[in-house]
Order: sequence, then C-alpha cells, then structure tokens
Amino acid sequence: MNARNLPLIAVLAALAFSAAAYAVAIGLTSSDIDQLGGTGNVDVLCPANPCQVNRVKWALTSSAPYLVDRVLVQWQTRETTGATYTVYVTLLDSSNAIIASGSATQAASSSAVTTDVDVTPNVDPAQVYKVSIVIVQN
Repeated sequence: MNARNLPLIAVLAALAFSAAAYAVAIGLTSSDIDQLGGTGNVDVLCPANPCQVNRVKWALTSSAPYLVDRVLVQWQTRETTGATYTVYVTLLDSSNAIIASGSATQAASSSAVTTDVDVTPNVDPAQVYKVSIVIVQN
C-alpha cells in the first residue's frame, strides 16, 4: 500500500461513517399510520350441511321461446335458525363465458330448502353448458 493513498482511504472511511451518522430516522406517531389488521390462516366452513347442493332444477318462461328464467337450488343450510344466506347462480356457455346470473336470499331452516334464483337475462337452454353456485352466510 502506498503512503500517498492513506489520506484518500481516511477521507473515504470518514465519508462512509458520516453518511451513516447523518441518516435521518422517520418519526411517526400511531395517529400517522393507517390501521391494519389480519386474521392469518382461517378455515373456511361451507354454509351448506353437508357441504353440497342436493339438486338443481330449471324454471322456464311460460311461453315460447322457452328460456331459462329461474334456477331452483335444493340444499340444506348449516344453521337451523337465526342465519340468512345468499345463493349466487352463474350460467356459463360452452366457452365458459357468463351468459346469465342472479342471487337470492335464503333463511336458515332445519329441513332442506329450495332457493329460487331469478337469473338475468333469460337465456336459451341450448346455450347453458355449466352452472356455478356460490352460497354465502350473511
């Protein structure tokens, strides 16, 4: 190492140290920070008991052309009293595009229920290839 480089090394070391010494800490109070919370991993329970839809039936318009007007979803609610559920129905075509959808509210019951879901728009039965049902406890 050359003696001429010692002053340069000393200056660089001082600059590195001074940069750390002059760093500014950000000071915030709790009122300056928006609230945030999380649950961590939580099990999702099916709102149907057992976790299934028993049957799906179709209700067509009463005159020609006969179109799918309503979907009747037969199932058993998990709770027997005091709860309400929303049943969402989505109808899809052969390319998995949504062609109709709707929702209806269902009260809890100790026996099997049939939730009548009006879908819009009314669609030709030949276009319906799949039905998707989502049940949410309110």
